[in-house]
Amino acid sequence: MVRPAIQLYTLRGLDASLTETLHRVADTAYEGVEFAGLGEQTPEAVADVLAETGLEAVGAHVPLETLRTEYDETVGAYRTVGCERIVVPTYGEEGFASVAAVEATADELSSLADRLREDGFETHYHNHAYEFAAVDGDGETAYDAFATRTDDRLGLEFDVGLARHGGVDPTAYLDRYADRISLVHLTDTVPGDDDTLHVELGEGVVDLPACARAAVDADAAWVVHENGLTTDPAATLASSTDRVAALLDET
Repeated sequence: MVRPAIQLYTLRGLDASLTETLHRVADTAYEGVEFAGLGEQTPEAVADVLAETGLEAVGAHVPLETLRTEYDETVGAYRTVGCERIVVPTYGEEGFASVAAVEATADELSSLADRLREDGFETHYHNHAYEFAAVDGDGETAYDAFATRTDDRLGLEFDVGLARHGGVDPTAYLDRYADRISLVHLTDTVPGDDDTLHVELGEGVVDLPACARAAVDADAAWVVHENGLTTDPAATLASSTDRVAALLDET
């Protein structure tokens, strides 16, 4: 059964500590949270609030450079939190600019996934829009080339809004890579402008009901809402929890 979660980067503008924010999320229909750092909180304090509220640690977005330079500290912190999924939130456009670049990206992330698996973690890659540009003369997208050059050691956290911003049908990709997708970023977008990479659910062009159905059909574990560009995180929290719950109820 697919369950609802929120990416905490959406709520970074709240005048609240991370632990206070977790309590606010726990008062909504969201059942899980995806971290984007722990702020000034200790892993122990975060773990205590998760246990108190019943929220689940769905995953954690960790910059690749942090994993390169602070691997042991990062793994130790999220092990304490009880978070078993590490998500690389971006590799950078240069990592998907050519077939050779895609191959190098795939090799590095596959090696990282092997290392993290030995330490008890799953590794996932979160797409942006640029991965859906054609990377060869046959029109293959960089994302497809990347998926072909990796395997199920590396999960694919698929962001439907950013994929739509990149010019593809997100439901087709959810179907295509269903066996590698346990986390779906349920986001909305208006293509054509970086200022509208994320918009409030229902204010963009994404077919949200179709994406929710595709997430269910893919047997994803979580749909994770994010609006990294919200100017009113409290309102986004309130409206999105109702919308995500309704979308899942309709599937």
